[in-house]
Amino acid sequence: MNYTCQEHFSALAVFLLSIYFNMRLRFLIAISLSSLTAIDLPARQSSTKWIMLNITPAQAQADCHLLQLPDGSNILIDAGEAWDAPNVAVALLRKLGVHRISMVIISHFHKDHYGQLVPIIRAGIAIDKVILNVPDKRSADLEIPWGCDLNDVQSVLAELRARKIPYTTPKAGDRIYEYKTRDRVIVSLDIICAYDGVHSPIGLTDVNDTSIVLRLSHGPTRVLFSGDLNQKLGAYLVASGVDLRADILKAPHHGAETTVPDAFYTKVHASAVLVPASKALWLSARCMRTRNYFYNAGVPAYVSGLRGNVTVTMTSKGYKIEAEH
Repeated sequence: MNYTCQEHFSALAVFLLSIYFNMRLRFLIAISLSSLTAIDLPARQSSTKWIMLNITPAQAQADCHLLQLPDGSNILIDAGEAWDAPNVAVALLRKLGVHRISMVIISHFHKDHYGQLVPIIRAGIAIDKVILNVPDKRSADLEIPWGCDLNDVQSVLAELRARKIPYTTPKAGDRIYEYKTRDRVIVSLDIICAYDGVHSPIGLTDVNDTSIVLRLSHGPTRVLFSGDLNQKLGAYLVASGVDLRADILKAPHHGAETTVPDAFYTKVHASAVLVPASKALWLSARCMRTRNYFYNAGVPAYVSGLRGNVTVTMTSKGYKIEAEH
């Protein structure tokens, strides 16, 4: 091998070594930058999700609302069944991958608000506890034969006892859930009212006015869940001065007929309303007053029978609403 060939091989070796060290240096710089970026970026925003499940695909109405909370727990507000759409709640919870519910809140004992509670349990979805409000017999008897069935209510309670699922009745002012997120935001559920239909400030009421009314708060965002609150108790709450303000309202009584007076909507002063109602019900004369109120107020109404599942995502900075349709 002559000297010229050796020179060429030496030059080639130097060239290859320079490529190797250059690539190694770039790799080390990339690793360093990626590590620096991971350190510098803030933690992901903690959020609460409220999904109004569309369990009203046909003609009838029903309520079922899933809360997915920052601590990883699930809370269900109502577990209703529309008479013309059986077992929809169970199917949707399975589709969402829900295997455990830390708390179920039954606003009141009409089947379009509690009819899927036992089927959910029997489907193998674990429930840790239930918050409920059994109406006084005198209130329930006003609705024979079409409304609240106390015999069926007792069978539900017996199922809970048999499965050792504890249940309790709250009172106004109770905080039934609180959690501080990693960005130091308080998430809470507070009871506004829960009457038994007899011992109320307005005397004897129907079962709708035994609804547990509660407020969900995530930082600056407030949501009012109003069950099937009706005219009489709705008017009383407006006059009483209780704080009803909320950014988002879950429409009471599916927006239909004898629901709260317009003054209640004005007092809440919501920027959006979610309505668990079928398309047929919402567009009917039964919902005309509520429909017109929110239309004239410029408040968007998200109706389950029209928009499908509706998801509200709340963070420390506010909220956004997304619908399937």
